[in-house]
Amino acid sequence: MTTPRARTPKPTPILVQASLDRLGKRLARARKLRELTQEDLAHLSDVSLSTLRSLEAGADGVALGNFLKVLQGLNLLDQVEDWLDPRRDPETVNFVERRLGGG
Repeated sequence: MTTPRARTPKPTPILVQASLDRLGKRLARARKLRELTQEDLAHLSDVSLSTLRSLEAGADGVALGNFLKVLQGLNLLDQVEDWLDPRRDPETVNFVERRLGGG
């Protein structure tokens, strides 16, 4: 019986990493504006300090649930409602225009 080979992780695409870096900086800024230490925010968010540090550093391996916990700890969870809003998706607009015959 052969042992399955471990997959080599693929590198994070440049544009994705750039977005993660920007999000991490924004998280750190939001934390500092609230005069919270990393330890304070980690405790408020019920995540480990290393998880919070990874998020602020733009790491790509942090679970989305942990990111949302940190947003909740910052009282910013409501901003998630704008993610993937169909009213802001150009494909939704194109679909509606095709259905209505305008375009």
